[in-house]
This record gives sequence, structure tokens and C-alpha cells, in this order.
Amino acid sequence: MAVRTRHRTAARGLLAACGLHILAGGALAQDAGASPDLPADDAGPVLRDGDTRLSDQRLLPPLGQSQTPRSRLTDPGGLDRSTTIRPDVRLGSTPFDAPLPPLPPGTEPQSNDDDAPNPGVSRRENRRDGPAEPAGPAEDEASPRPRTGRADGAAAADADASPLGAPASLRPVGPVRSPTVDEIGDRRLADGLPNLRRLGPDSAASDPFAPIGTRIGSFLGYLTLDQSLGVSDNLTVSRDGQKGSFSQTTLSGRMISDWSRHQAELNLAATYRRNFAGPVEEEPQINADGRVRLDLTRDMTATLRGALSFGRESDFTAGAAQDAASRADILTYSFGADLDARFGRFDTTTSLQAVREDLSDRASAGRSLDDSFTTYTAGLKAALDERAALHPFVSASLGRRVFDQPSAGGVSRDSLIPALRGGVGFDRGEKFSGELAVGYAWNVPDESALPTSASPTIDALLNWSPRRGTDVTLRANTTFDPETSGLDTATLYQLSLALRHRATARLDLNAALVAGLRDRDRVSNEYIYSGEAGFTYWLNRHLGLTGLYRYDRFEAALAANSYNANTVRLGLRLQN
Repeated sequence: MAVRTRHRTAARGLLAACGLHILAGGALAQDAGASPDLPADDAGPVLRDGDTRLSDQRLLPPLGQSQTPRSRLTDPGGLDRSTTIRPDVRLGSTPFDAPLPPLPPGTEPQSNDDDAPNPGVSRRENRRDGPAEPAGPAEDEASPRPRTGRADGAAAADADASPLGAPASLRPVGPVRSPTVDEIGDRRLADGLPNLRRLGPDSAASDPFAPIGTRIGSFLGYLTLDQSLGVSDNLTVSRDGQKGSFSQTTLSGRMISDWSRHQAELNLAATYRRNFAGPVEEEPQINADGRVRLDLTRDMTATLRGALSFGRESDFTAGAAQDAASRADILTYSFGADLDARFGRFDTTTSLQAVREDLSDRASAGRSLDDSFTTYTAGLKAALDERAALHPFVSASLGRRVFDQPSAGGVSRDSLIPALRGGVGFDRGEKFSGELAVGYAWNVPDESALPTSASPTIDALLNWSPRRGTDVTLRANTTFDPETSGLDTATLYQLSLALRHRATARLDLNAALVAGLRDRDRVSNEYIYSGEAGFTYWLNRHLGLTGLYRYDRFEAALAANSYNANTVRLGLRLQN
């Protein structure tokens, strides 16, 4: 009987030891917070991954590395059969005040991970949760939230700037020619500004030879200098042009703010061309634009903008073929303001703009009539959730064009320019974005004897990136252009397609096609076509080789006044 009792006691002790290990493993695998037997105070803090183990709870060591001697597990007398449970100790855990068994002689301490609360888990999982961080500005209702999905978003300083034009925030209001969007005009001398708009704080991330820029207070400044020599069979691109060579210098600068709130930018490009033959020796060109965005509230921003352009008049904008020496200088400048607001799911943009075209130089050249005028325009645009990938919109504008002087017979040339548009905008990320709109516009003269003219309008801005390093941009815009006689108003349709491709890390290729139509009722239409292809090869981050071929074609109302021009130039580009 005594022997049976001793065997029964030993068996009971062995089963109790095995049960202790099984219960300890089950306690670690279960969610202590979900156990109805434990009080709320013992549930433990909830970790980020949903585990409810105490931060000081230890996992059992792997098999073969147990710090508990085997003799203690098989010795029934070494088992604590007490039913008293300490409130600070859980099954399968070590009390805070219980000393750990000493390491065997000659054993080196383990890594710092063994000192962590859970030695069987990585250091990252052992890390205790820090205090909750306060809500950032984006969580505060009173702080502004950048409006995403807009073509004129502020991110990356208008990254939507196309290779052939200004950002959407600098586009004109209504069918009015603006100094920043005149794709055709005299772009052969104004190609520095579109290249400049690609530069931004994030340019270096995608372009290994992008300029670093210079920190100027809270602004980041970029500066480029292009110097080229070329030849052309029509230096002045006019009906009396001659063959010869030329030198062209372009200085471009860009400044972008680096503010946590609001944003500002300024762009400037000045070109000087020296012709070594032909009727005109010097051709200057200046283009500048800028804007300031103010973040008023979470869903409301205000933008102030301005632009300036100075250069010689082109035959397409003048509406008549002229000799190169007879072309007058034109100073065009504009000021505008936009207020963007969000009401529920609707986004609205209210715009005011004034555009001035100063043609006084033409009058002083021999004409008694000053054709300078100013156009004031107010517009309203409403879109359904511009943050969506696809959003329709409608817009309306009303313009007032005022000439400095009436016509020779005292007839007023002033008019009203109402316009309506409807279209759709889309934003598929960096792969595909833009907007497309069609509408109708009218030119209503103040003089009742003059006829009212009307034309359909087509406006588009499409950006497509079929692959990284390749950008395709399509632009279309429609403007009303008054005749200097005041008896007719022409409609100018302009379309441009630009391609930019990074062939290698050092070699950039670019190409562009431009077409324009001057539609008139009383005079035959005029057409203009141009195309160019060029390259930039970077020797290092600050110096590159440039090359460009350009073709221009002008088809006048009279075939005798039509002409074309072929131009080739090579040069160097320096950038900071």
C-alpha cells in the first residue's frame, strides 16, 4: 500500500508539471481581455496589434533553453500547490520581484533583446507604446487643407505645368488672350519659360541632373543661362526675311517659396537675339509671371497672380502680313485674383482678371490711331467634387473690352464678351490628368451698327505619361481677337502637342507641334504651323549641350504674303 501511494504521488506530480506548461502556453495564446473570468483591471493595455498581454509579460523560452532545472519539474515536493494567486502575477509570467536564476559559470550575457519585456519577440514588438501624439494641423478644422485633384493644386509648385504653357492657375479667364498662354505668338524667342516651370523642390528626386537651386531666405531659387548660335533661311520669320546667322541668349530665373502654409512663385525669362543679316538686327523678348496662394481656411484659398510679356508683334496676332521693320513692340500685362471654395461636394472658383495690351508703339510708328485696349473679365466655375478622379464642371464668364481710342470715324470699338463652357476634368495621378471643355462665346459691340459675332470654343489641357521619363501634353484654347478697325472680330484657335522624353540619364529629347487658325467672317482665314525637335545632353549637373531645329509656316489671306522659315541652333546651358 505504501509503495502504491508513493507511485501515485509521483505520477500526480509529473502530471501537474506537464499541466502547468500547457496552461502557461494557453494563457499566452489567448486574448486575456476577452476572458469573462478576469476583471477589467487585469485585462491589460491593448497593444496596436490587438494583443492584450501585459508589457512586462514574459514568453516561455524555447525548448532546450529553459532556465528552470529539470529536477524541479520532476520533483513533486518542488511544486507549489497553493491555490493563492498574487494579484501582480499571471499564469505563465514571472513576478516583478522574483529574481532570475543565475547564469551558469562562463556564460556571456545575451543581447539587449533578452532584457526586453518579451525575450522571445523581436525588439520592435517589445517596444512599449509611446504617448499618443497630439492631432496635427491636418486634423484641425481651423487649419487649411490643400485641395487635391485640382489642375492648379499647389503641390510641388504646380507640377501640372506643361512643357508648352503656364500652369492652370495662370490661365486666363474667358476667351481672352493672356501673356502666359499665348502658345503661338512669338514662342521662338520665349522657350526659356516653359523649361523653367519644370523645376521644383522635388525635381532632383526624378532627374539626376536637375539643378540643386540656391536657398534665398525662405525661397528656393533656380537660374539658367542659355547661349546658342544658329542659322536660318528666314531670320525674322517674315515675308521679307533673309538668310543668315544669329546669336541668341536667354536668362531664366525661378523662385519658389518653402513655407509650411501659403505658397508663392515667380518666373522670369529674358531673351536677346542678335541677327547678323536682314532688316532687323535686335529682337528682345521678356516673359514673366507669378502668383501668391493664401490658405484662408480648411476649404478656401485665395490666389493673386500677374503676368507680363514684351516683344515684337507677330503676323498671326496682328492679322496681317508685315515687313519685319514695320512690326511694332507690344507690352502685355495682366493681373487677376481667384477664390477657391468648397461647399459640400461642390468646388467653386470665382475669378477676376484684367489684361492690358499696349500698342502705342504701333501708333507712334506712323499710325494715328492707338489700338491699345484693356479687357476686364469676371468668371465663375463650379465642379462636382474636384478631388474625384472624374468630375464634370460648368463655367461662365463676362468680359468688358475697352479701347483707349474710338475708331477713325468716332465709332466706339468697346464690346461685351460673354462666354459659357462645360466639360469634364480627370485626375488619374501622374499618368493621366487634365480637363476638356467646349462652349460658346459672343462679342457684343456697344455700337448697335456693328454686328454681333459668336463662335464655338474648345479648351483643353491634357497631361499623359505613358512611362516614367516620358511626358505628353496637349493644349487647346480659343480667344477673341478684335480687329483694329472695329468692324470685325476674329476667333483664334490654337492647338499644341508637346513631347518630352528622357532617353538616358544624361540625354533629354523634346518635340512640339503647334497649329493655329484665325477665323474671320469678312476676310479670308489665316493659318500658322510650326514644329520643333531638340535635345539636351548633360555633361554634369551644371553644364549641358543643347540643340534645336524649328520650322515655321504662315499662310496669309493672300498667297503672295505667305512664307516659311527653317532654323537650326546649337548652344550651351548653365544652371545652378
